[in-house]
Amino acid sequence: MKKYIIIAATLIASYTGFAQGVNDIPIIGNKITIGIDGGLSIPSGDFGSTSTSGSTTGSSTTSGFAKLGFCYDIYAGVKVFKLLGVMAQYGGNSHSYDASKLNTSSLTFTSNGGYNLSEYLIGPYVSVKLLKIKIEGKALGGLVTSNYPTISGSSNVGGIATSVVSSFKTGNGFGYIIGAKLKYMMVGGMLGLGVGLNYLGSNINFKGINSQTIVNGSLVQSSTYDSKMGVGLFQGTLGLSLDI
Repeated sequence: MKKYIIIAATLIASYTGFAQGVNDIPIIGNKITIGIDGGLSIPSGDFGSTSTSGSTTGSSTTSGFAKLGFCYDIYAGVKVFKLLGVMAQYGGNSHSYDASKLNTSSLTFTSNGGYNLSEYLIGPYVSVKLLKIKIEGKALGGLVTSNYPTISGSSNVGGIATSVVSSFKTGNGFGYIIGAKLKYMMVGGMLGLGVGLNYLGSNINFKGINSQTIVNGSLVQSSTYDSKMGVGLFQGTLGLSLDI
């Protein structure tokens, strides 16, 4: 009996030492992370659609005609538990508008610029450090805002000059981002060089869209309506972080 008690005591002591050792392994990483990323942004959903059926006056869903663009973000995260923390992020996305996809045999379209999407997000993130490699994941939610360029179409057939102009106010909606990042830590584990992949999703609501038809300088039709645009963005980023 004494032999078994000694074996049991040895096993318990070994397990306790192992558990304490695992708890002391430096996989928790730093408590605070601050960083900036930049990269490419690929549009999808309504935002990347070139369907003209989603661009007609009064349509409940608006096509975005967005081209490949650029993205950036600035973030700060604080560990709350060993592997889990809270992160806040501000991000921006810039995309050109492909007005040529709207052209018809009688109308030629132009836009007064492109898109500028802004995101104000907060949520949980996880971070695990293995030697000089840190793996991070995030799931954030919040507010996403976007403009929609003013679209103008014009024609001159048989001496009749016709123009169609659609003007949008800035829209907004709930948005979320899901992402993962792989960071190589330098300078004593404080400076990180990271490569990330994200997906940003949102439903942008545009209120009070104004559409006007002008013939030979005279307004012949004007209407106001609301619409929405589903935004999907696949982002590939490269960035730096300070982990303290």
